[in-house]
Amino acid sequence: MQKTLLSIDCGTQSLRAIIFLLKGELLGIERITFKPYVSPKPGWAEQDKEVYREALKSSCKKLKKDYPEAFANQAGAGVTTLRDSDD
Repeated sequence: MQKTLLSIDCGTQSLRAIIFLLKGELLGIERITFKPYVSPKPGWAEQDKEVYREALKSSCKKLKKDYPEAFANQAGAGVTTLRDSDD
């Protein structure tokens, strides 16, 4: 099996875990949607950090189950997210 890359994209509505071959071929994707964030003040958006943590764990476990060889042959991982956090 060729080396793979794991991509984690954490957005405001869902988290996606994607596994690719190094040459760019998509092998698998798992998307976990979130409950809506809360907005206690105008311009604010808050979400419980456990929502992100559980989505990350769930999506990676599913990819590992569905693509065990590809998951085991990771050459690296990348994470993208846009937010500010105090934890």
